[in-house]
Amino acid sequence: MNRKPSIQLREKLVALSGALTLAFTAWGFGGVIAWSLHIMLAGGLLTLALAVVPWPARFYDFSFKSFDGGKDHLTPKTPHLKPRRSSLSRLLRLPAFYFASAFLLYLAFGALNPAWQIASDERGWWIEAVTPPLASWLPTSVEAPYEPMNAWRILNMHLAAFSLALGLYTGLNSRRTFLFVLWTFVICASAMAAVAILQKYTNAEAVLGLLPSENLNYWGSFFYRNQAAAYLNWGIVITGVLYFYHARRSREEGRSGGPHFLAFCCIALIAVSVFLALSRGGILFGGTLVAVFLLFAVADYLISSFSIRTPLSVVLTLTFTLSLLLSIGLFQAYRAVDWQAIETRFGDIGATIEHANEDARALSSKQTWKMAQDNLWTGWGAGSFRYVFPEYQKEIPELYYYRNHPRKGWWGRKFFRYAHNDILQFLAEYGIIGCSLLILAILGLLAPALKALLHSPLSTFYCLLGGAAAASHAFLDFIFHSPAFWVALVGGLALSSLLLSIDAKRAQP
Repeated sequence: MNRKPSIQLREKLVALSGALTLAFTAWGFGGVIAWSLHIMLAGGLLTLALAVVPWPARFYDFSFKSFDGGKDHLTPKTPHLKPRRSSLSRLLRLPAFYFASAFLLYLAFGALNPAWQIASDERGWWIEAVTPPLASWLPTSVEAPYEPMNAWRILNMHLAAFSLALGLYTGLNSRRTFLFVLWTFVICASAMAAVAILQKYTNAEAVLGLLPSENLNYWGSFFYRNQAAAYLNWGIVITGVLYFYHARRSREEGRSGGPHFLAFCCIALIAVSVFLALSRGGILFGGTLVAVFLLFAVADYLISSFSIRTPLSVVLTLTFTLSLLLSIGLFQAYRAVDWQAIETRFGDIGATIEHANEDARALSSKQTWKMAQDNLWTGWGAGSFRYVFPEYQKEIPELYYYRNHPRKGWWGRKFFRYAHNDILQFLAEYGIIGCSLLILAILGLLAPALKALLHSPLSTFYCLLGGAAAASHAFLDFIFHSPAFWVALVGGLALSSLLLSIDAKRAQP
């Protein structure tokens, strides 16, 4: 009887720390509260520390096993189970580590080198130029308090995401630990989706029944339904990756069932929650992800049925049965969604397209691009948008004021915390240099997935599609400024990419 190899204590702790951190993203109020961001930061740093900090040599030779009635003991491991190289050595071999470190140092230099400060009097507030303490050619920032926003807060968000991703990347070796962390995230995302639906139908007056929200359109644990929908859509992506992964593994091992059926149920639950959230971007991209998933799932089933030479009668019978069950499930999901509310939410699509250039978000994006051009290479600094943008906002009265009174003229000042276009806001704040480092760090985490393209094409392509969908959604909203979503996105990309890569490598003769 083949016994599964033992998992080292270090790897178990890394998996547990990473799983708890990703689980917290589903319940941490989007990470917009300082303490919730700090918990994610502590989880990411702990995961990385557990992965790379040197341990005494004796810990490498022990793992937890159960025997003698199921009690946990420390038992010696066989020498051949020792890692080929240390986690620190693996970390230092990763291009993503150097790009992520360079990006984080870039943000840190900007935070230490403010070139503007906030000034105010009875007329209001504005920013004034000051002499940068380091050098004017280095990245700069706006000197502002941590609450509500400054460069250090944004740095902590990115540090939480990349420390978690790199910790999981270097600290996990076993297929079981990869799946444990990913399934923990999927289960928590599904549970959050269910809680959001429950809150809707019970008319909950606070987020998770705990914190009141100024924004009445909250969803689940998120104060903004658009960010919640983006997070849940990412849950659909990770669940889809696991579905195709387990479906392929079940076929290879000759099993008729597997965890992929549970993944199918999770996707249905999360998709219903996304549609009930009434986020236009969430519905658009979530609907696309679900449609592609169903198309791939059906194609995968038919191709696999014929490839193993299953009798045609069996294929037709199973296809009819599965189609019937799928139709019933889709009909129930259709009944659960308030389509009239969605139609009202989207409004007249033709009129929306016709007047797109007059939309506040389009105008905001236009001015954000203008803001970016004035500091194109190094940017205005992380977290600086809300302080610098008013100077560009006031050039368009429709964007700067609430309304135009027939007799009193323009009155009431609008305040934009975010550009509702993360791609342009990142460019305005980080500049070309900072954005290039960020993109290279993300691509470095994704690179291993390309090795699995031939071995696991559906899982790999769906993972890449999910990343592209998130970036496209970010062009229309400020979802990347939700620390919970950003941590889940970066951590999930790294973990999925490495799982598929390792699985493909082990499948090679």
